[in-house]
Formats: sequence, C-alpha cells, structure tokens
Amino acid sequence: MSDLYLIWNPVAGNGAASSAFQRVAAYLTQRQVPYASAMSEYPGHVKRLAAAAVEAGYRRVLVMGGDGTVREAAEALMRTEAALAIIPCGSGNDLVRALHIPSDVEAALEIALRGEPRAMDAAMANEELYFNIAGFGFDVDVLVATERYKTKHSNGSIAYLRGLLSCLLHLNLRKTTITWPGGSMERDVLILAVGNGTHFGGGMNITPGADPFDGLLNVCVIHGVARRHVPSILPKFLSGKHIGSSHVDYFQTTELTAVCEPASRIEVDGEILPGTPVTFRILPKALRVIVPAQA
Repeated sequence: MSDLYLIWNPVAGNGAASSAFQRVAAYLTQRQVPYASAMSEYPGHVKRLAAAAVEAGYRRVLVMGGDGTVREAAEALMRTEAALAIIPCGSGNDLVRALHIPSDVEAALEIALRGEPRAMDAAMANEELYFNIAGFGFDVDVLVATERYKTKHSNGSIAYLRGLLSCLLHLNLRKTTITWPGGSMERDVLILAVGNGTHFGGGMNITPGADPFDGLLNVCVIHGVARRHVPSILPKFLSGKHIGSSHVDYFQTTELTAVCEPASRIEVDGEILPGTPVTFRILPKALRVIVPAQA
C-alpha cells in the first residue's frame, strides 16, 4: 500500500487546488509514485477524509487547499503517527509562511515527498483548536462589518473596503485586562493576536519571529492607537516592523487570558467565532508536519 494520501478542496483559491491536484497527480503518475486521493465535498469533509486516511494506515496526508482546509486535516492528524504535508492553494496561505513551505506547486510537492516530519505545536482559544493565529479586535471588527455590507450587488472586495473604512472612522478600542503566568496588564486594545505562526490576513506579519516548534505562544498587543496614528502604524504592522513601537507590547508565554469591554468575537485561523473572555494556551508537539529539511 502507498504511504501517500492526497486530499484537495475544489473550491479553494477559486479552483487553484483542483489545478494543483491535476499537476501533482500527473507528476506522481509519471514517476510511478503510488498514492490514493479524495476530493472534499462539503465543510468538515476534509477532517473525515484525513481521519479515514489515518485509520487506513497512510503515513503522509498531503492537503491542497487554504488555511481552513489545512486546519481541518490537522485536527484529524493530531496525536497520530501520520504527518501533514501542505501544498498551499488558498487566498491567504498564512500558516505555511512560518513553516517555510513555498507557494509554488512543484516546490511544495518536493517538500511533501522529501521533507522531514517535525512535531509542531498547536494551540487552543477557549475550546477551539488552532494552528496559526487567534485573537480579537480591529481585524475581527472589519470582517464582521464586511459581512454587513455584502449584498448581491456588492462583491467581496467592495464590501471589505466599506467595512475597513467604517471601522477606521469608528475606531473601537477595548478596555482589556490581560493575564499570563508571571504577569498582567490593562490596555486599551486595538488588536490582540496570539500566534503559533507568524502571519494572518493574507500576509500581515503580526507575530514576527514566532516559531511553531518552540512550545511558546507569541503575543502582540496593539493599544492606545488614535485614528491619527493608523497611517504610520499600519505599514509597520503589515511588514512586521511594529515591534518596539510605544503602541505595541510583545512577549511570549504558554497561556494567556483576556477579558475586554466591550466584548468581542474572536478570530481563530481565519474563522470568526463566539469570543471573549478568552483563554489561549499552547499544546506542545501536537502534530507531525512535513517541512523542508533543516528548516
């Protein structure tokens, strides 16, 4: 039996995953690499397919999709001997940035086939499992506002722009009490992000230097920001150069609790869920993932 099982999400990246699967299948067939495969058909199906692959004895589960697809598969592979391999095919592809997996299909496939399995951390936000970044604040407000502006006459980009402008005009800072082992603070929070990975929102380097293999969460608290500060802070925030700003607290921990007023929903690997108060905690070495050798 083959050790390799492929799962692809046909809606990921507006069809990018389907295209990637065709290229991967052709490559494997040409080189006589045995594999089995399945296409996800509905939300939650990737998790079921990955669990079935583990049950059948496959040792490498190669997923083609975005961060949501990867998260589903990772949930099923936690605490098993099977390893997750990724070919990024979504719109954001944020987790792979911290794993040093390239966006090019052939290069990512080479890592999937010849990379090394490493024990990666996972994390929890309340009872929700995540692998990249979770948090609350301005980014969640924008996504919630975007949903309000979506109509059959307004595409996603226009709705997002309207949501962003609305949130900038009515900047919402939350009075937040943050506690962690050995420390506490109170801040007027614009964004609180707790990262196992480094990027969110399709490339924003919110927790630079975070290492998914070190057993620690990287915490970024952006606070005390007036509307006049936004033009100077946002470019730094996008590039990961915001650390050291007087409006930023940045530290590492294994657990953190945040209570804020007004309450906020939380973002967990790109999914908006019921929120605060919220406790984040690390789950060390929870998942085997295929990464470049010596990454």
